[in-house]
Amino acid sequence: MTSTIFVQIAAYRDPDLAATLNNLLEQAAYPERLKFGICLQLDASDPLSWGEQSFPDHAHLQIKDVAAADSRGACWARSQAQGFYNGEDFLLQIDSHMRAVQDWDDFLLQTWRDCNDTEAVLSVYPNGFQQPCQLQTSTLPVMAAKAFDNYGILKFQGISRYRMPEQQPEKPLPNAFVAGGFLFGPGEIVENVPYDPELYFYGEEISMSARLWTHGYNLYCPNRLLLFHLYKSSSGDGDTSATHWSDHQDWFQLNRRSLVRVHKLLGSLSIAPANLNPTPEDIESLDDYGLGTSRRLSDYERMAGISFQSQTINQDASAGRFPAN
Repeated sequence: MTSTIFVQIAAYRDPDLAATLNNLLEQAAYPERLKFGICLQLDASDPLSWGEQSFPDHAHLQIKDVAAADSRGACWARSQAQGFYNGEDFLLQIDSHMRAVQDWDDFLLQTWRDCNDTEAVLSVYPNGFQQPCQLQTSTLPVMAAKAFDNYGILKFQGISRYRMPEQQPEKPLPNAFVAGGFLFGPGEIVENVPYDPELYFYGEEISMSARLWTHGYNLYCPNRLLLFHLYKSSSGDGDTSATHWSDHQDWFQLNRRSLVRVHKLLGSLSIAPANLNPTPEDIESLDDYGLGTSRRLSDYERMAGISFQSQTINQDASAGRFPAN
């Protein structure tokens, strides 16, 4: 029996979504095993070509239409898309501007199996592509810690460590961090570690990394190139679509609450910037989107080579080598 894959996409006023869907289906070895759940956020002024009329004809493509003005940010939209999950074997969370290699679904499942770990989660900042489908295939990226930002939130970076194909690793690489734009693992993640709809954007990845690990999942970077991302570019050759924060003047209030929730989750609220002005309302329902009980947060910090309280990163974490102790 062919394993089913729930493909979860949050799309905000994205002109590339239709091309992404067509590419995923055209490049798949078994397109019928793909079940799409999409939160489609458009403005009335957006071209019709950005919407459903341009989407491919596929039996399992479910869409939640949301007016862009009513959107509450990326994580909220991811949570909405998760509402379409229906027990599929695997979850693939991606952004709405992606391209894939030929037979990517087979290769993705094989890469997961190569972890030899039923709790494996594959994730990385993918290499980029240029329109319409020029893929960057010369290097293999891994995830690494970058720095704690001005709000005390740990940011990640992608490191192109391996030249391809001559330096391709034999197996997926143990890691400590996940990327919101490419996350693949058992479908049960949707139910066991659901997305917090009260998060905005910043803090999404470190909070999800810690939640997955403390729930017993193990994180890996793929050892082969599978998916590619259209990165924003000021030169005009990348994704220049609208952003939630450019459209919503109140975005900072949503972000402020989100940052408070991330700090509370990671035990670092006492050292968070005072201008976040935390309130009890900020952390309402956080228990529904909390850490797991399989492993301790302190053990995650040790494995990841970081400290949320002291805001430190060790050399292994900065280099993307894990366990980082």
